[in-house]
Amino acid sequence: MIRIPGVIVGPGGKALTGFGDGAERPPTQIDVFVDYMCPYCRRFERDNAEAIQELVDNGVTSLVTHPVAILDRLSKGTLYSTRAAAAAYAVAAGAPDKFGAFNTALFAHQPAESSAGLSEAELANLAHSIAIEPVVTRTFADDSMLRQATENTQAAINLGLQGTPTVLLSGHHQPAFQWDGSRPIAEALGSMAAS
Repeated sequence: MIRIPGVIVGPGGKALTGFGDGAERPPTQIDVFVDYMCPYCRRFERDNAEAIQELVDNGVTSLVTHPVAILDRLSKGTLYSTRAAAAAYAVAAGAPDKFGAFNTALFAHQPAESSAGLSEAELANLAHSIAIEPVVTRTFADDSMLRQATENTQAAINLGLQGTPTVLLSGHHQPAFQWDGSRPIAEALGSMAAS
């Protein structure tokens, strides 16, 4: 499996710190690289997130979500992609049970490309709307979270990331829109697990 920094997502969309000592990992892994300003990422999320989470919940695969920032140039100087990715990492660290819900909310309230994106207050209000505490939202703009978003983006670019969404199945690049619901994803994962 590849080891690019990201958020390990467990059952129910909870962010995990690791797969656990001695825990048996699923035979396959899905890595999804997303930019929260990318409309194609929103479409991928809409069409596939529920099916992928079901596979995770059933122990068929593990999931690593990689919030990255490649569209900052389309946010009128506000660096929205970096700020949104930093907020996602902050939720993963401070409110891990809410990571899946926050990831979904960021796409549901996605700003248009070439807009300023959501402000810090709007990102915090979005988090508060799904019961993420202010102690967490106050870390959204921390240097450590912004640095994590920037460094993880660069790590992905160094390994060949060219756009989002990028989807890897057990380390193999997959065209992001070849799937329509759970059956094709499950078939691809099943064939990899059997090989």
